Amino acid sequence: VPPSTPVAHVPSSATIGSRAVLRCSETEGSPPPTFRWYKDGMAMPTDPKSSPTFRNSSYSLDAATGELVFQPLSAFDSGEYHCEATNNVGPPQKSNVVRMEA
Repeated sequence: VPPSTPVAHVPSSATIGSRAVLRCSETEGSPPPTFRWYKDGMAMPTDPKSSPTFRNSSYSLDAATGELVFQPLSAFDSGEYHCEATNNVGPPQKSNVVRMEA
């Protein structure tokens, strides 16, 4: 079963220096989909240090659960986020875009 449109659970504002958790949920895909996060339209790598764009950011990303955890959150992390659910059945499905202000 291809994934349905996932839902991005993104806080509209979060405190700099605190822990912020963004979640992506999708219930219909079988096999269960893997998740990718995008910030301002750019795919976020699993390791932020591997990318010049995200190296100022501290986060962990779990593709299996769809959790994106910023710890600590920085001013750099403000932006527009969406997630994408993919399994090997259908095309990737994108969530709505949600803005988070640090």
